[in-house]
Amino acid sequence: MPTRLLTIPQAAGLLAEHPETLRQRLRRGELTGVKKGDGPRARWFVTEKAIDAYITRRSTR
Repeated sequence: MPTRLLTIPQAAGLLAEHPETLRQRLRRGELTGVKKGDGPRARWFVTEKAIDAYITRRSTR
C-alpha cells in the first residue's frame, strides 16, 4: 500500500498542534518530512508513517 503524503494542516490536525509548530519541528529534524519545490514557495509534506513514528517516540519518553 502506498504511503500517503499529508499537508502541514492535515498533519498538524492529527497532532493537535498549530501548523507553524509542526513546520518548526520539521526544520529542527524532530519530525521527518519532504520539502517539495524550491525557494520561498516550497511546501512541506509528512507521511502518515512519520507521524506514527513521532507519536511513538514522544509516548515512550
